[in-house]
Amino acid sequence: MPELPEVETIKRQLTREILGKKIKEVIIIKKKLVKEISPQIFKSKVVGKFIKEILRRGKVLIIKLEERLFLIFHLRISGSLILSNCKEDFAGVVFRLADDRLLNFCDARVFGEIRLIDDWQELPFIKAMGPEPLDLNKKQFIKLFEGKKAKVKPLLMEQKFLAGVGNIYAQESLFCAGVHPERRADKIKRGELEKIHHCLVSILKEAIKRKGTSVDTYRQINGNKGKYTPFLKVYQRENRPCLNCKTPIKRELIGGRGTYFCPHCQR
Repeated sequence: MPELPEVETIKRQLTREILGKKIKEVIIIKKKLVKEISPQIFKSKVVGKFIKEILRRGKVLIIKLEERLFLIFHLRISGSLILSNCKEDFAGVVFRLADDRLLNFCDARVFGEIRLIDDWQELPFIKAMGPEPLDLNKKQFIKLFEGKKAKVKPLLMEQKFLAGVGNIYAQESLFCAGVHPERRADKIKRGELEKIHHCLVSILKEAIKRKGTSVDTYRQINGNKGKYTPFLKVYQRENRPCLNCKTPIKRELIGGRGTYFCPHCQR
């Protein structure tokens, strides 16, 4: 599933490529992707509008149109946005721009969502989101953990706790910090929380710099893979030697999600 670095990459690339462009046609192939509005009304409201701004909140991409209309894209597990001159494989909704390029919302598994609303900040799941990790200083980050008894890895992934962090970057940050993913949040010392904050922020920034991680279906808007994958230290490295101590990396289900960690380095 695309996480903060992947959606931020898409946001920045779309800002460079489609800002100010007019949408001249909408082709809806998979009606299931368009939520809470009929395809006919969706098309009538979107066609002819200019793209004014590209935003991101957590893992959600927001395209601001004229007349205070907002297209909300939730990529979920297998969604991607590809800008090209043709209709892409698995395209579910296609936006034809004035220059005849196509913005393809592709989703092979059809778990993604597109909404059209007049106030994106009022969406319940967005209102419920926690703070953006890149907006928090060390003190603010540590304060989030006060009174929390959940295991730290599922907690980092909880969007009401912290927006945008998912399975990949939670694991990588905890390995970097030397903290076991099953540790209870209220048992983690302040110094360890400071280290988690430092690791999380630095890893997210580096992943954005390298255009995200492609371990599944995520692609940049030109169809290329993200370039952070070779820098992953534990994710999907079960039974391979830890890059620090050579102990085999373990995989366990924690909070219902496959989790990779080093049993020696992470305590």
